[in-house]
Amino acid sequence: MGPWNTRRRWLRASGTGVIALLAASGCAMGPEDFGRQVSSGAVTEGSAITQFRDVLSPYGTWMDLPDVGWVWRPDANVVGADFVPYATGGRWVSSDWGWTFETEWDWDWAPFHYGRWVDKPTVGWVWWPDSEWAPAWVDWRWDEGYIGWQPMAPPGVSTGLAWTFVSMSDFLRPAVGQYRAPPERAPALLRQTQPVGEHVVSRLGDYWNPGPTSAEVARVTRQPIPLAEPMAPPTGQPPRAQSGASASPAEPTSGR
Repeated sequence: MGPWNTRRRWLRASGTGVIALLAASGCAMGPEDFGRQVSSGAVTEGSAITQFRDVLSPYGTWMDLPDVGWVWRPDANVVGADFVPYATGGRWVSSDWGWTFETEWDWDWAPFHYGRWVDKPTVGWVWWPDSEWAPAWVDWRWDEGYIGWQPMAPPGVSTGLAWTFVSMSDFLRPAVGQYRAPPERAPALLRQTQPVGEHVVSRLGDYWNPGPTSAEVARVTRQPIPLAEPMAPPTGQPPRAQSGASASPAEPTSGR
């Protein structure tokens, strides 16, 4: 097993921020290492963004977009031509910190826990690196028929309408992206559904949305709730409850 596979497994098990990992490996970080302030000249060997580059470069292309900064676009040969973050290639599982997107890709610990996604018409979905961990950087909506989520964009960048909706009966399926409602239905489903989840303040003052509780999902779907591997507190915010065995519809466990 290579060193980054080992680190990925460690990150998944601990939920610890990438800052601690880079500090342990002797890589200094500063505010110039992330976000739109990063320019071609600011990326130096050993910087945090370089660490992300090393991991993600085999699976996509890094580019410097004028209105966003350094971003990574996954290769269509890896993720498919119709890739949508938090939909393609994986499933939602409940963790101590909220719903998290689990895939079989070795690199999923980075773009689905750190940074943000934005859909740029000229290049498609791209990932903007950042150092803050979350179970998933998405907003949530639902009613008892449908549930939807949208990737949160980088600060100051608009995503437009980029919601993925699936029926509640399909939400817990593997390869959940295969069950997406047609994009043309998104505006109607947006009006039909209501925001769900609460804002959890992150270590750097941002927030994530954990989505509906697993107990609520179990009540509506009447299906067992898949649980993520245990994650250590990444921000000092206490989880609502500890994960246990997979919850059954009759006895749902919050998983958070």
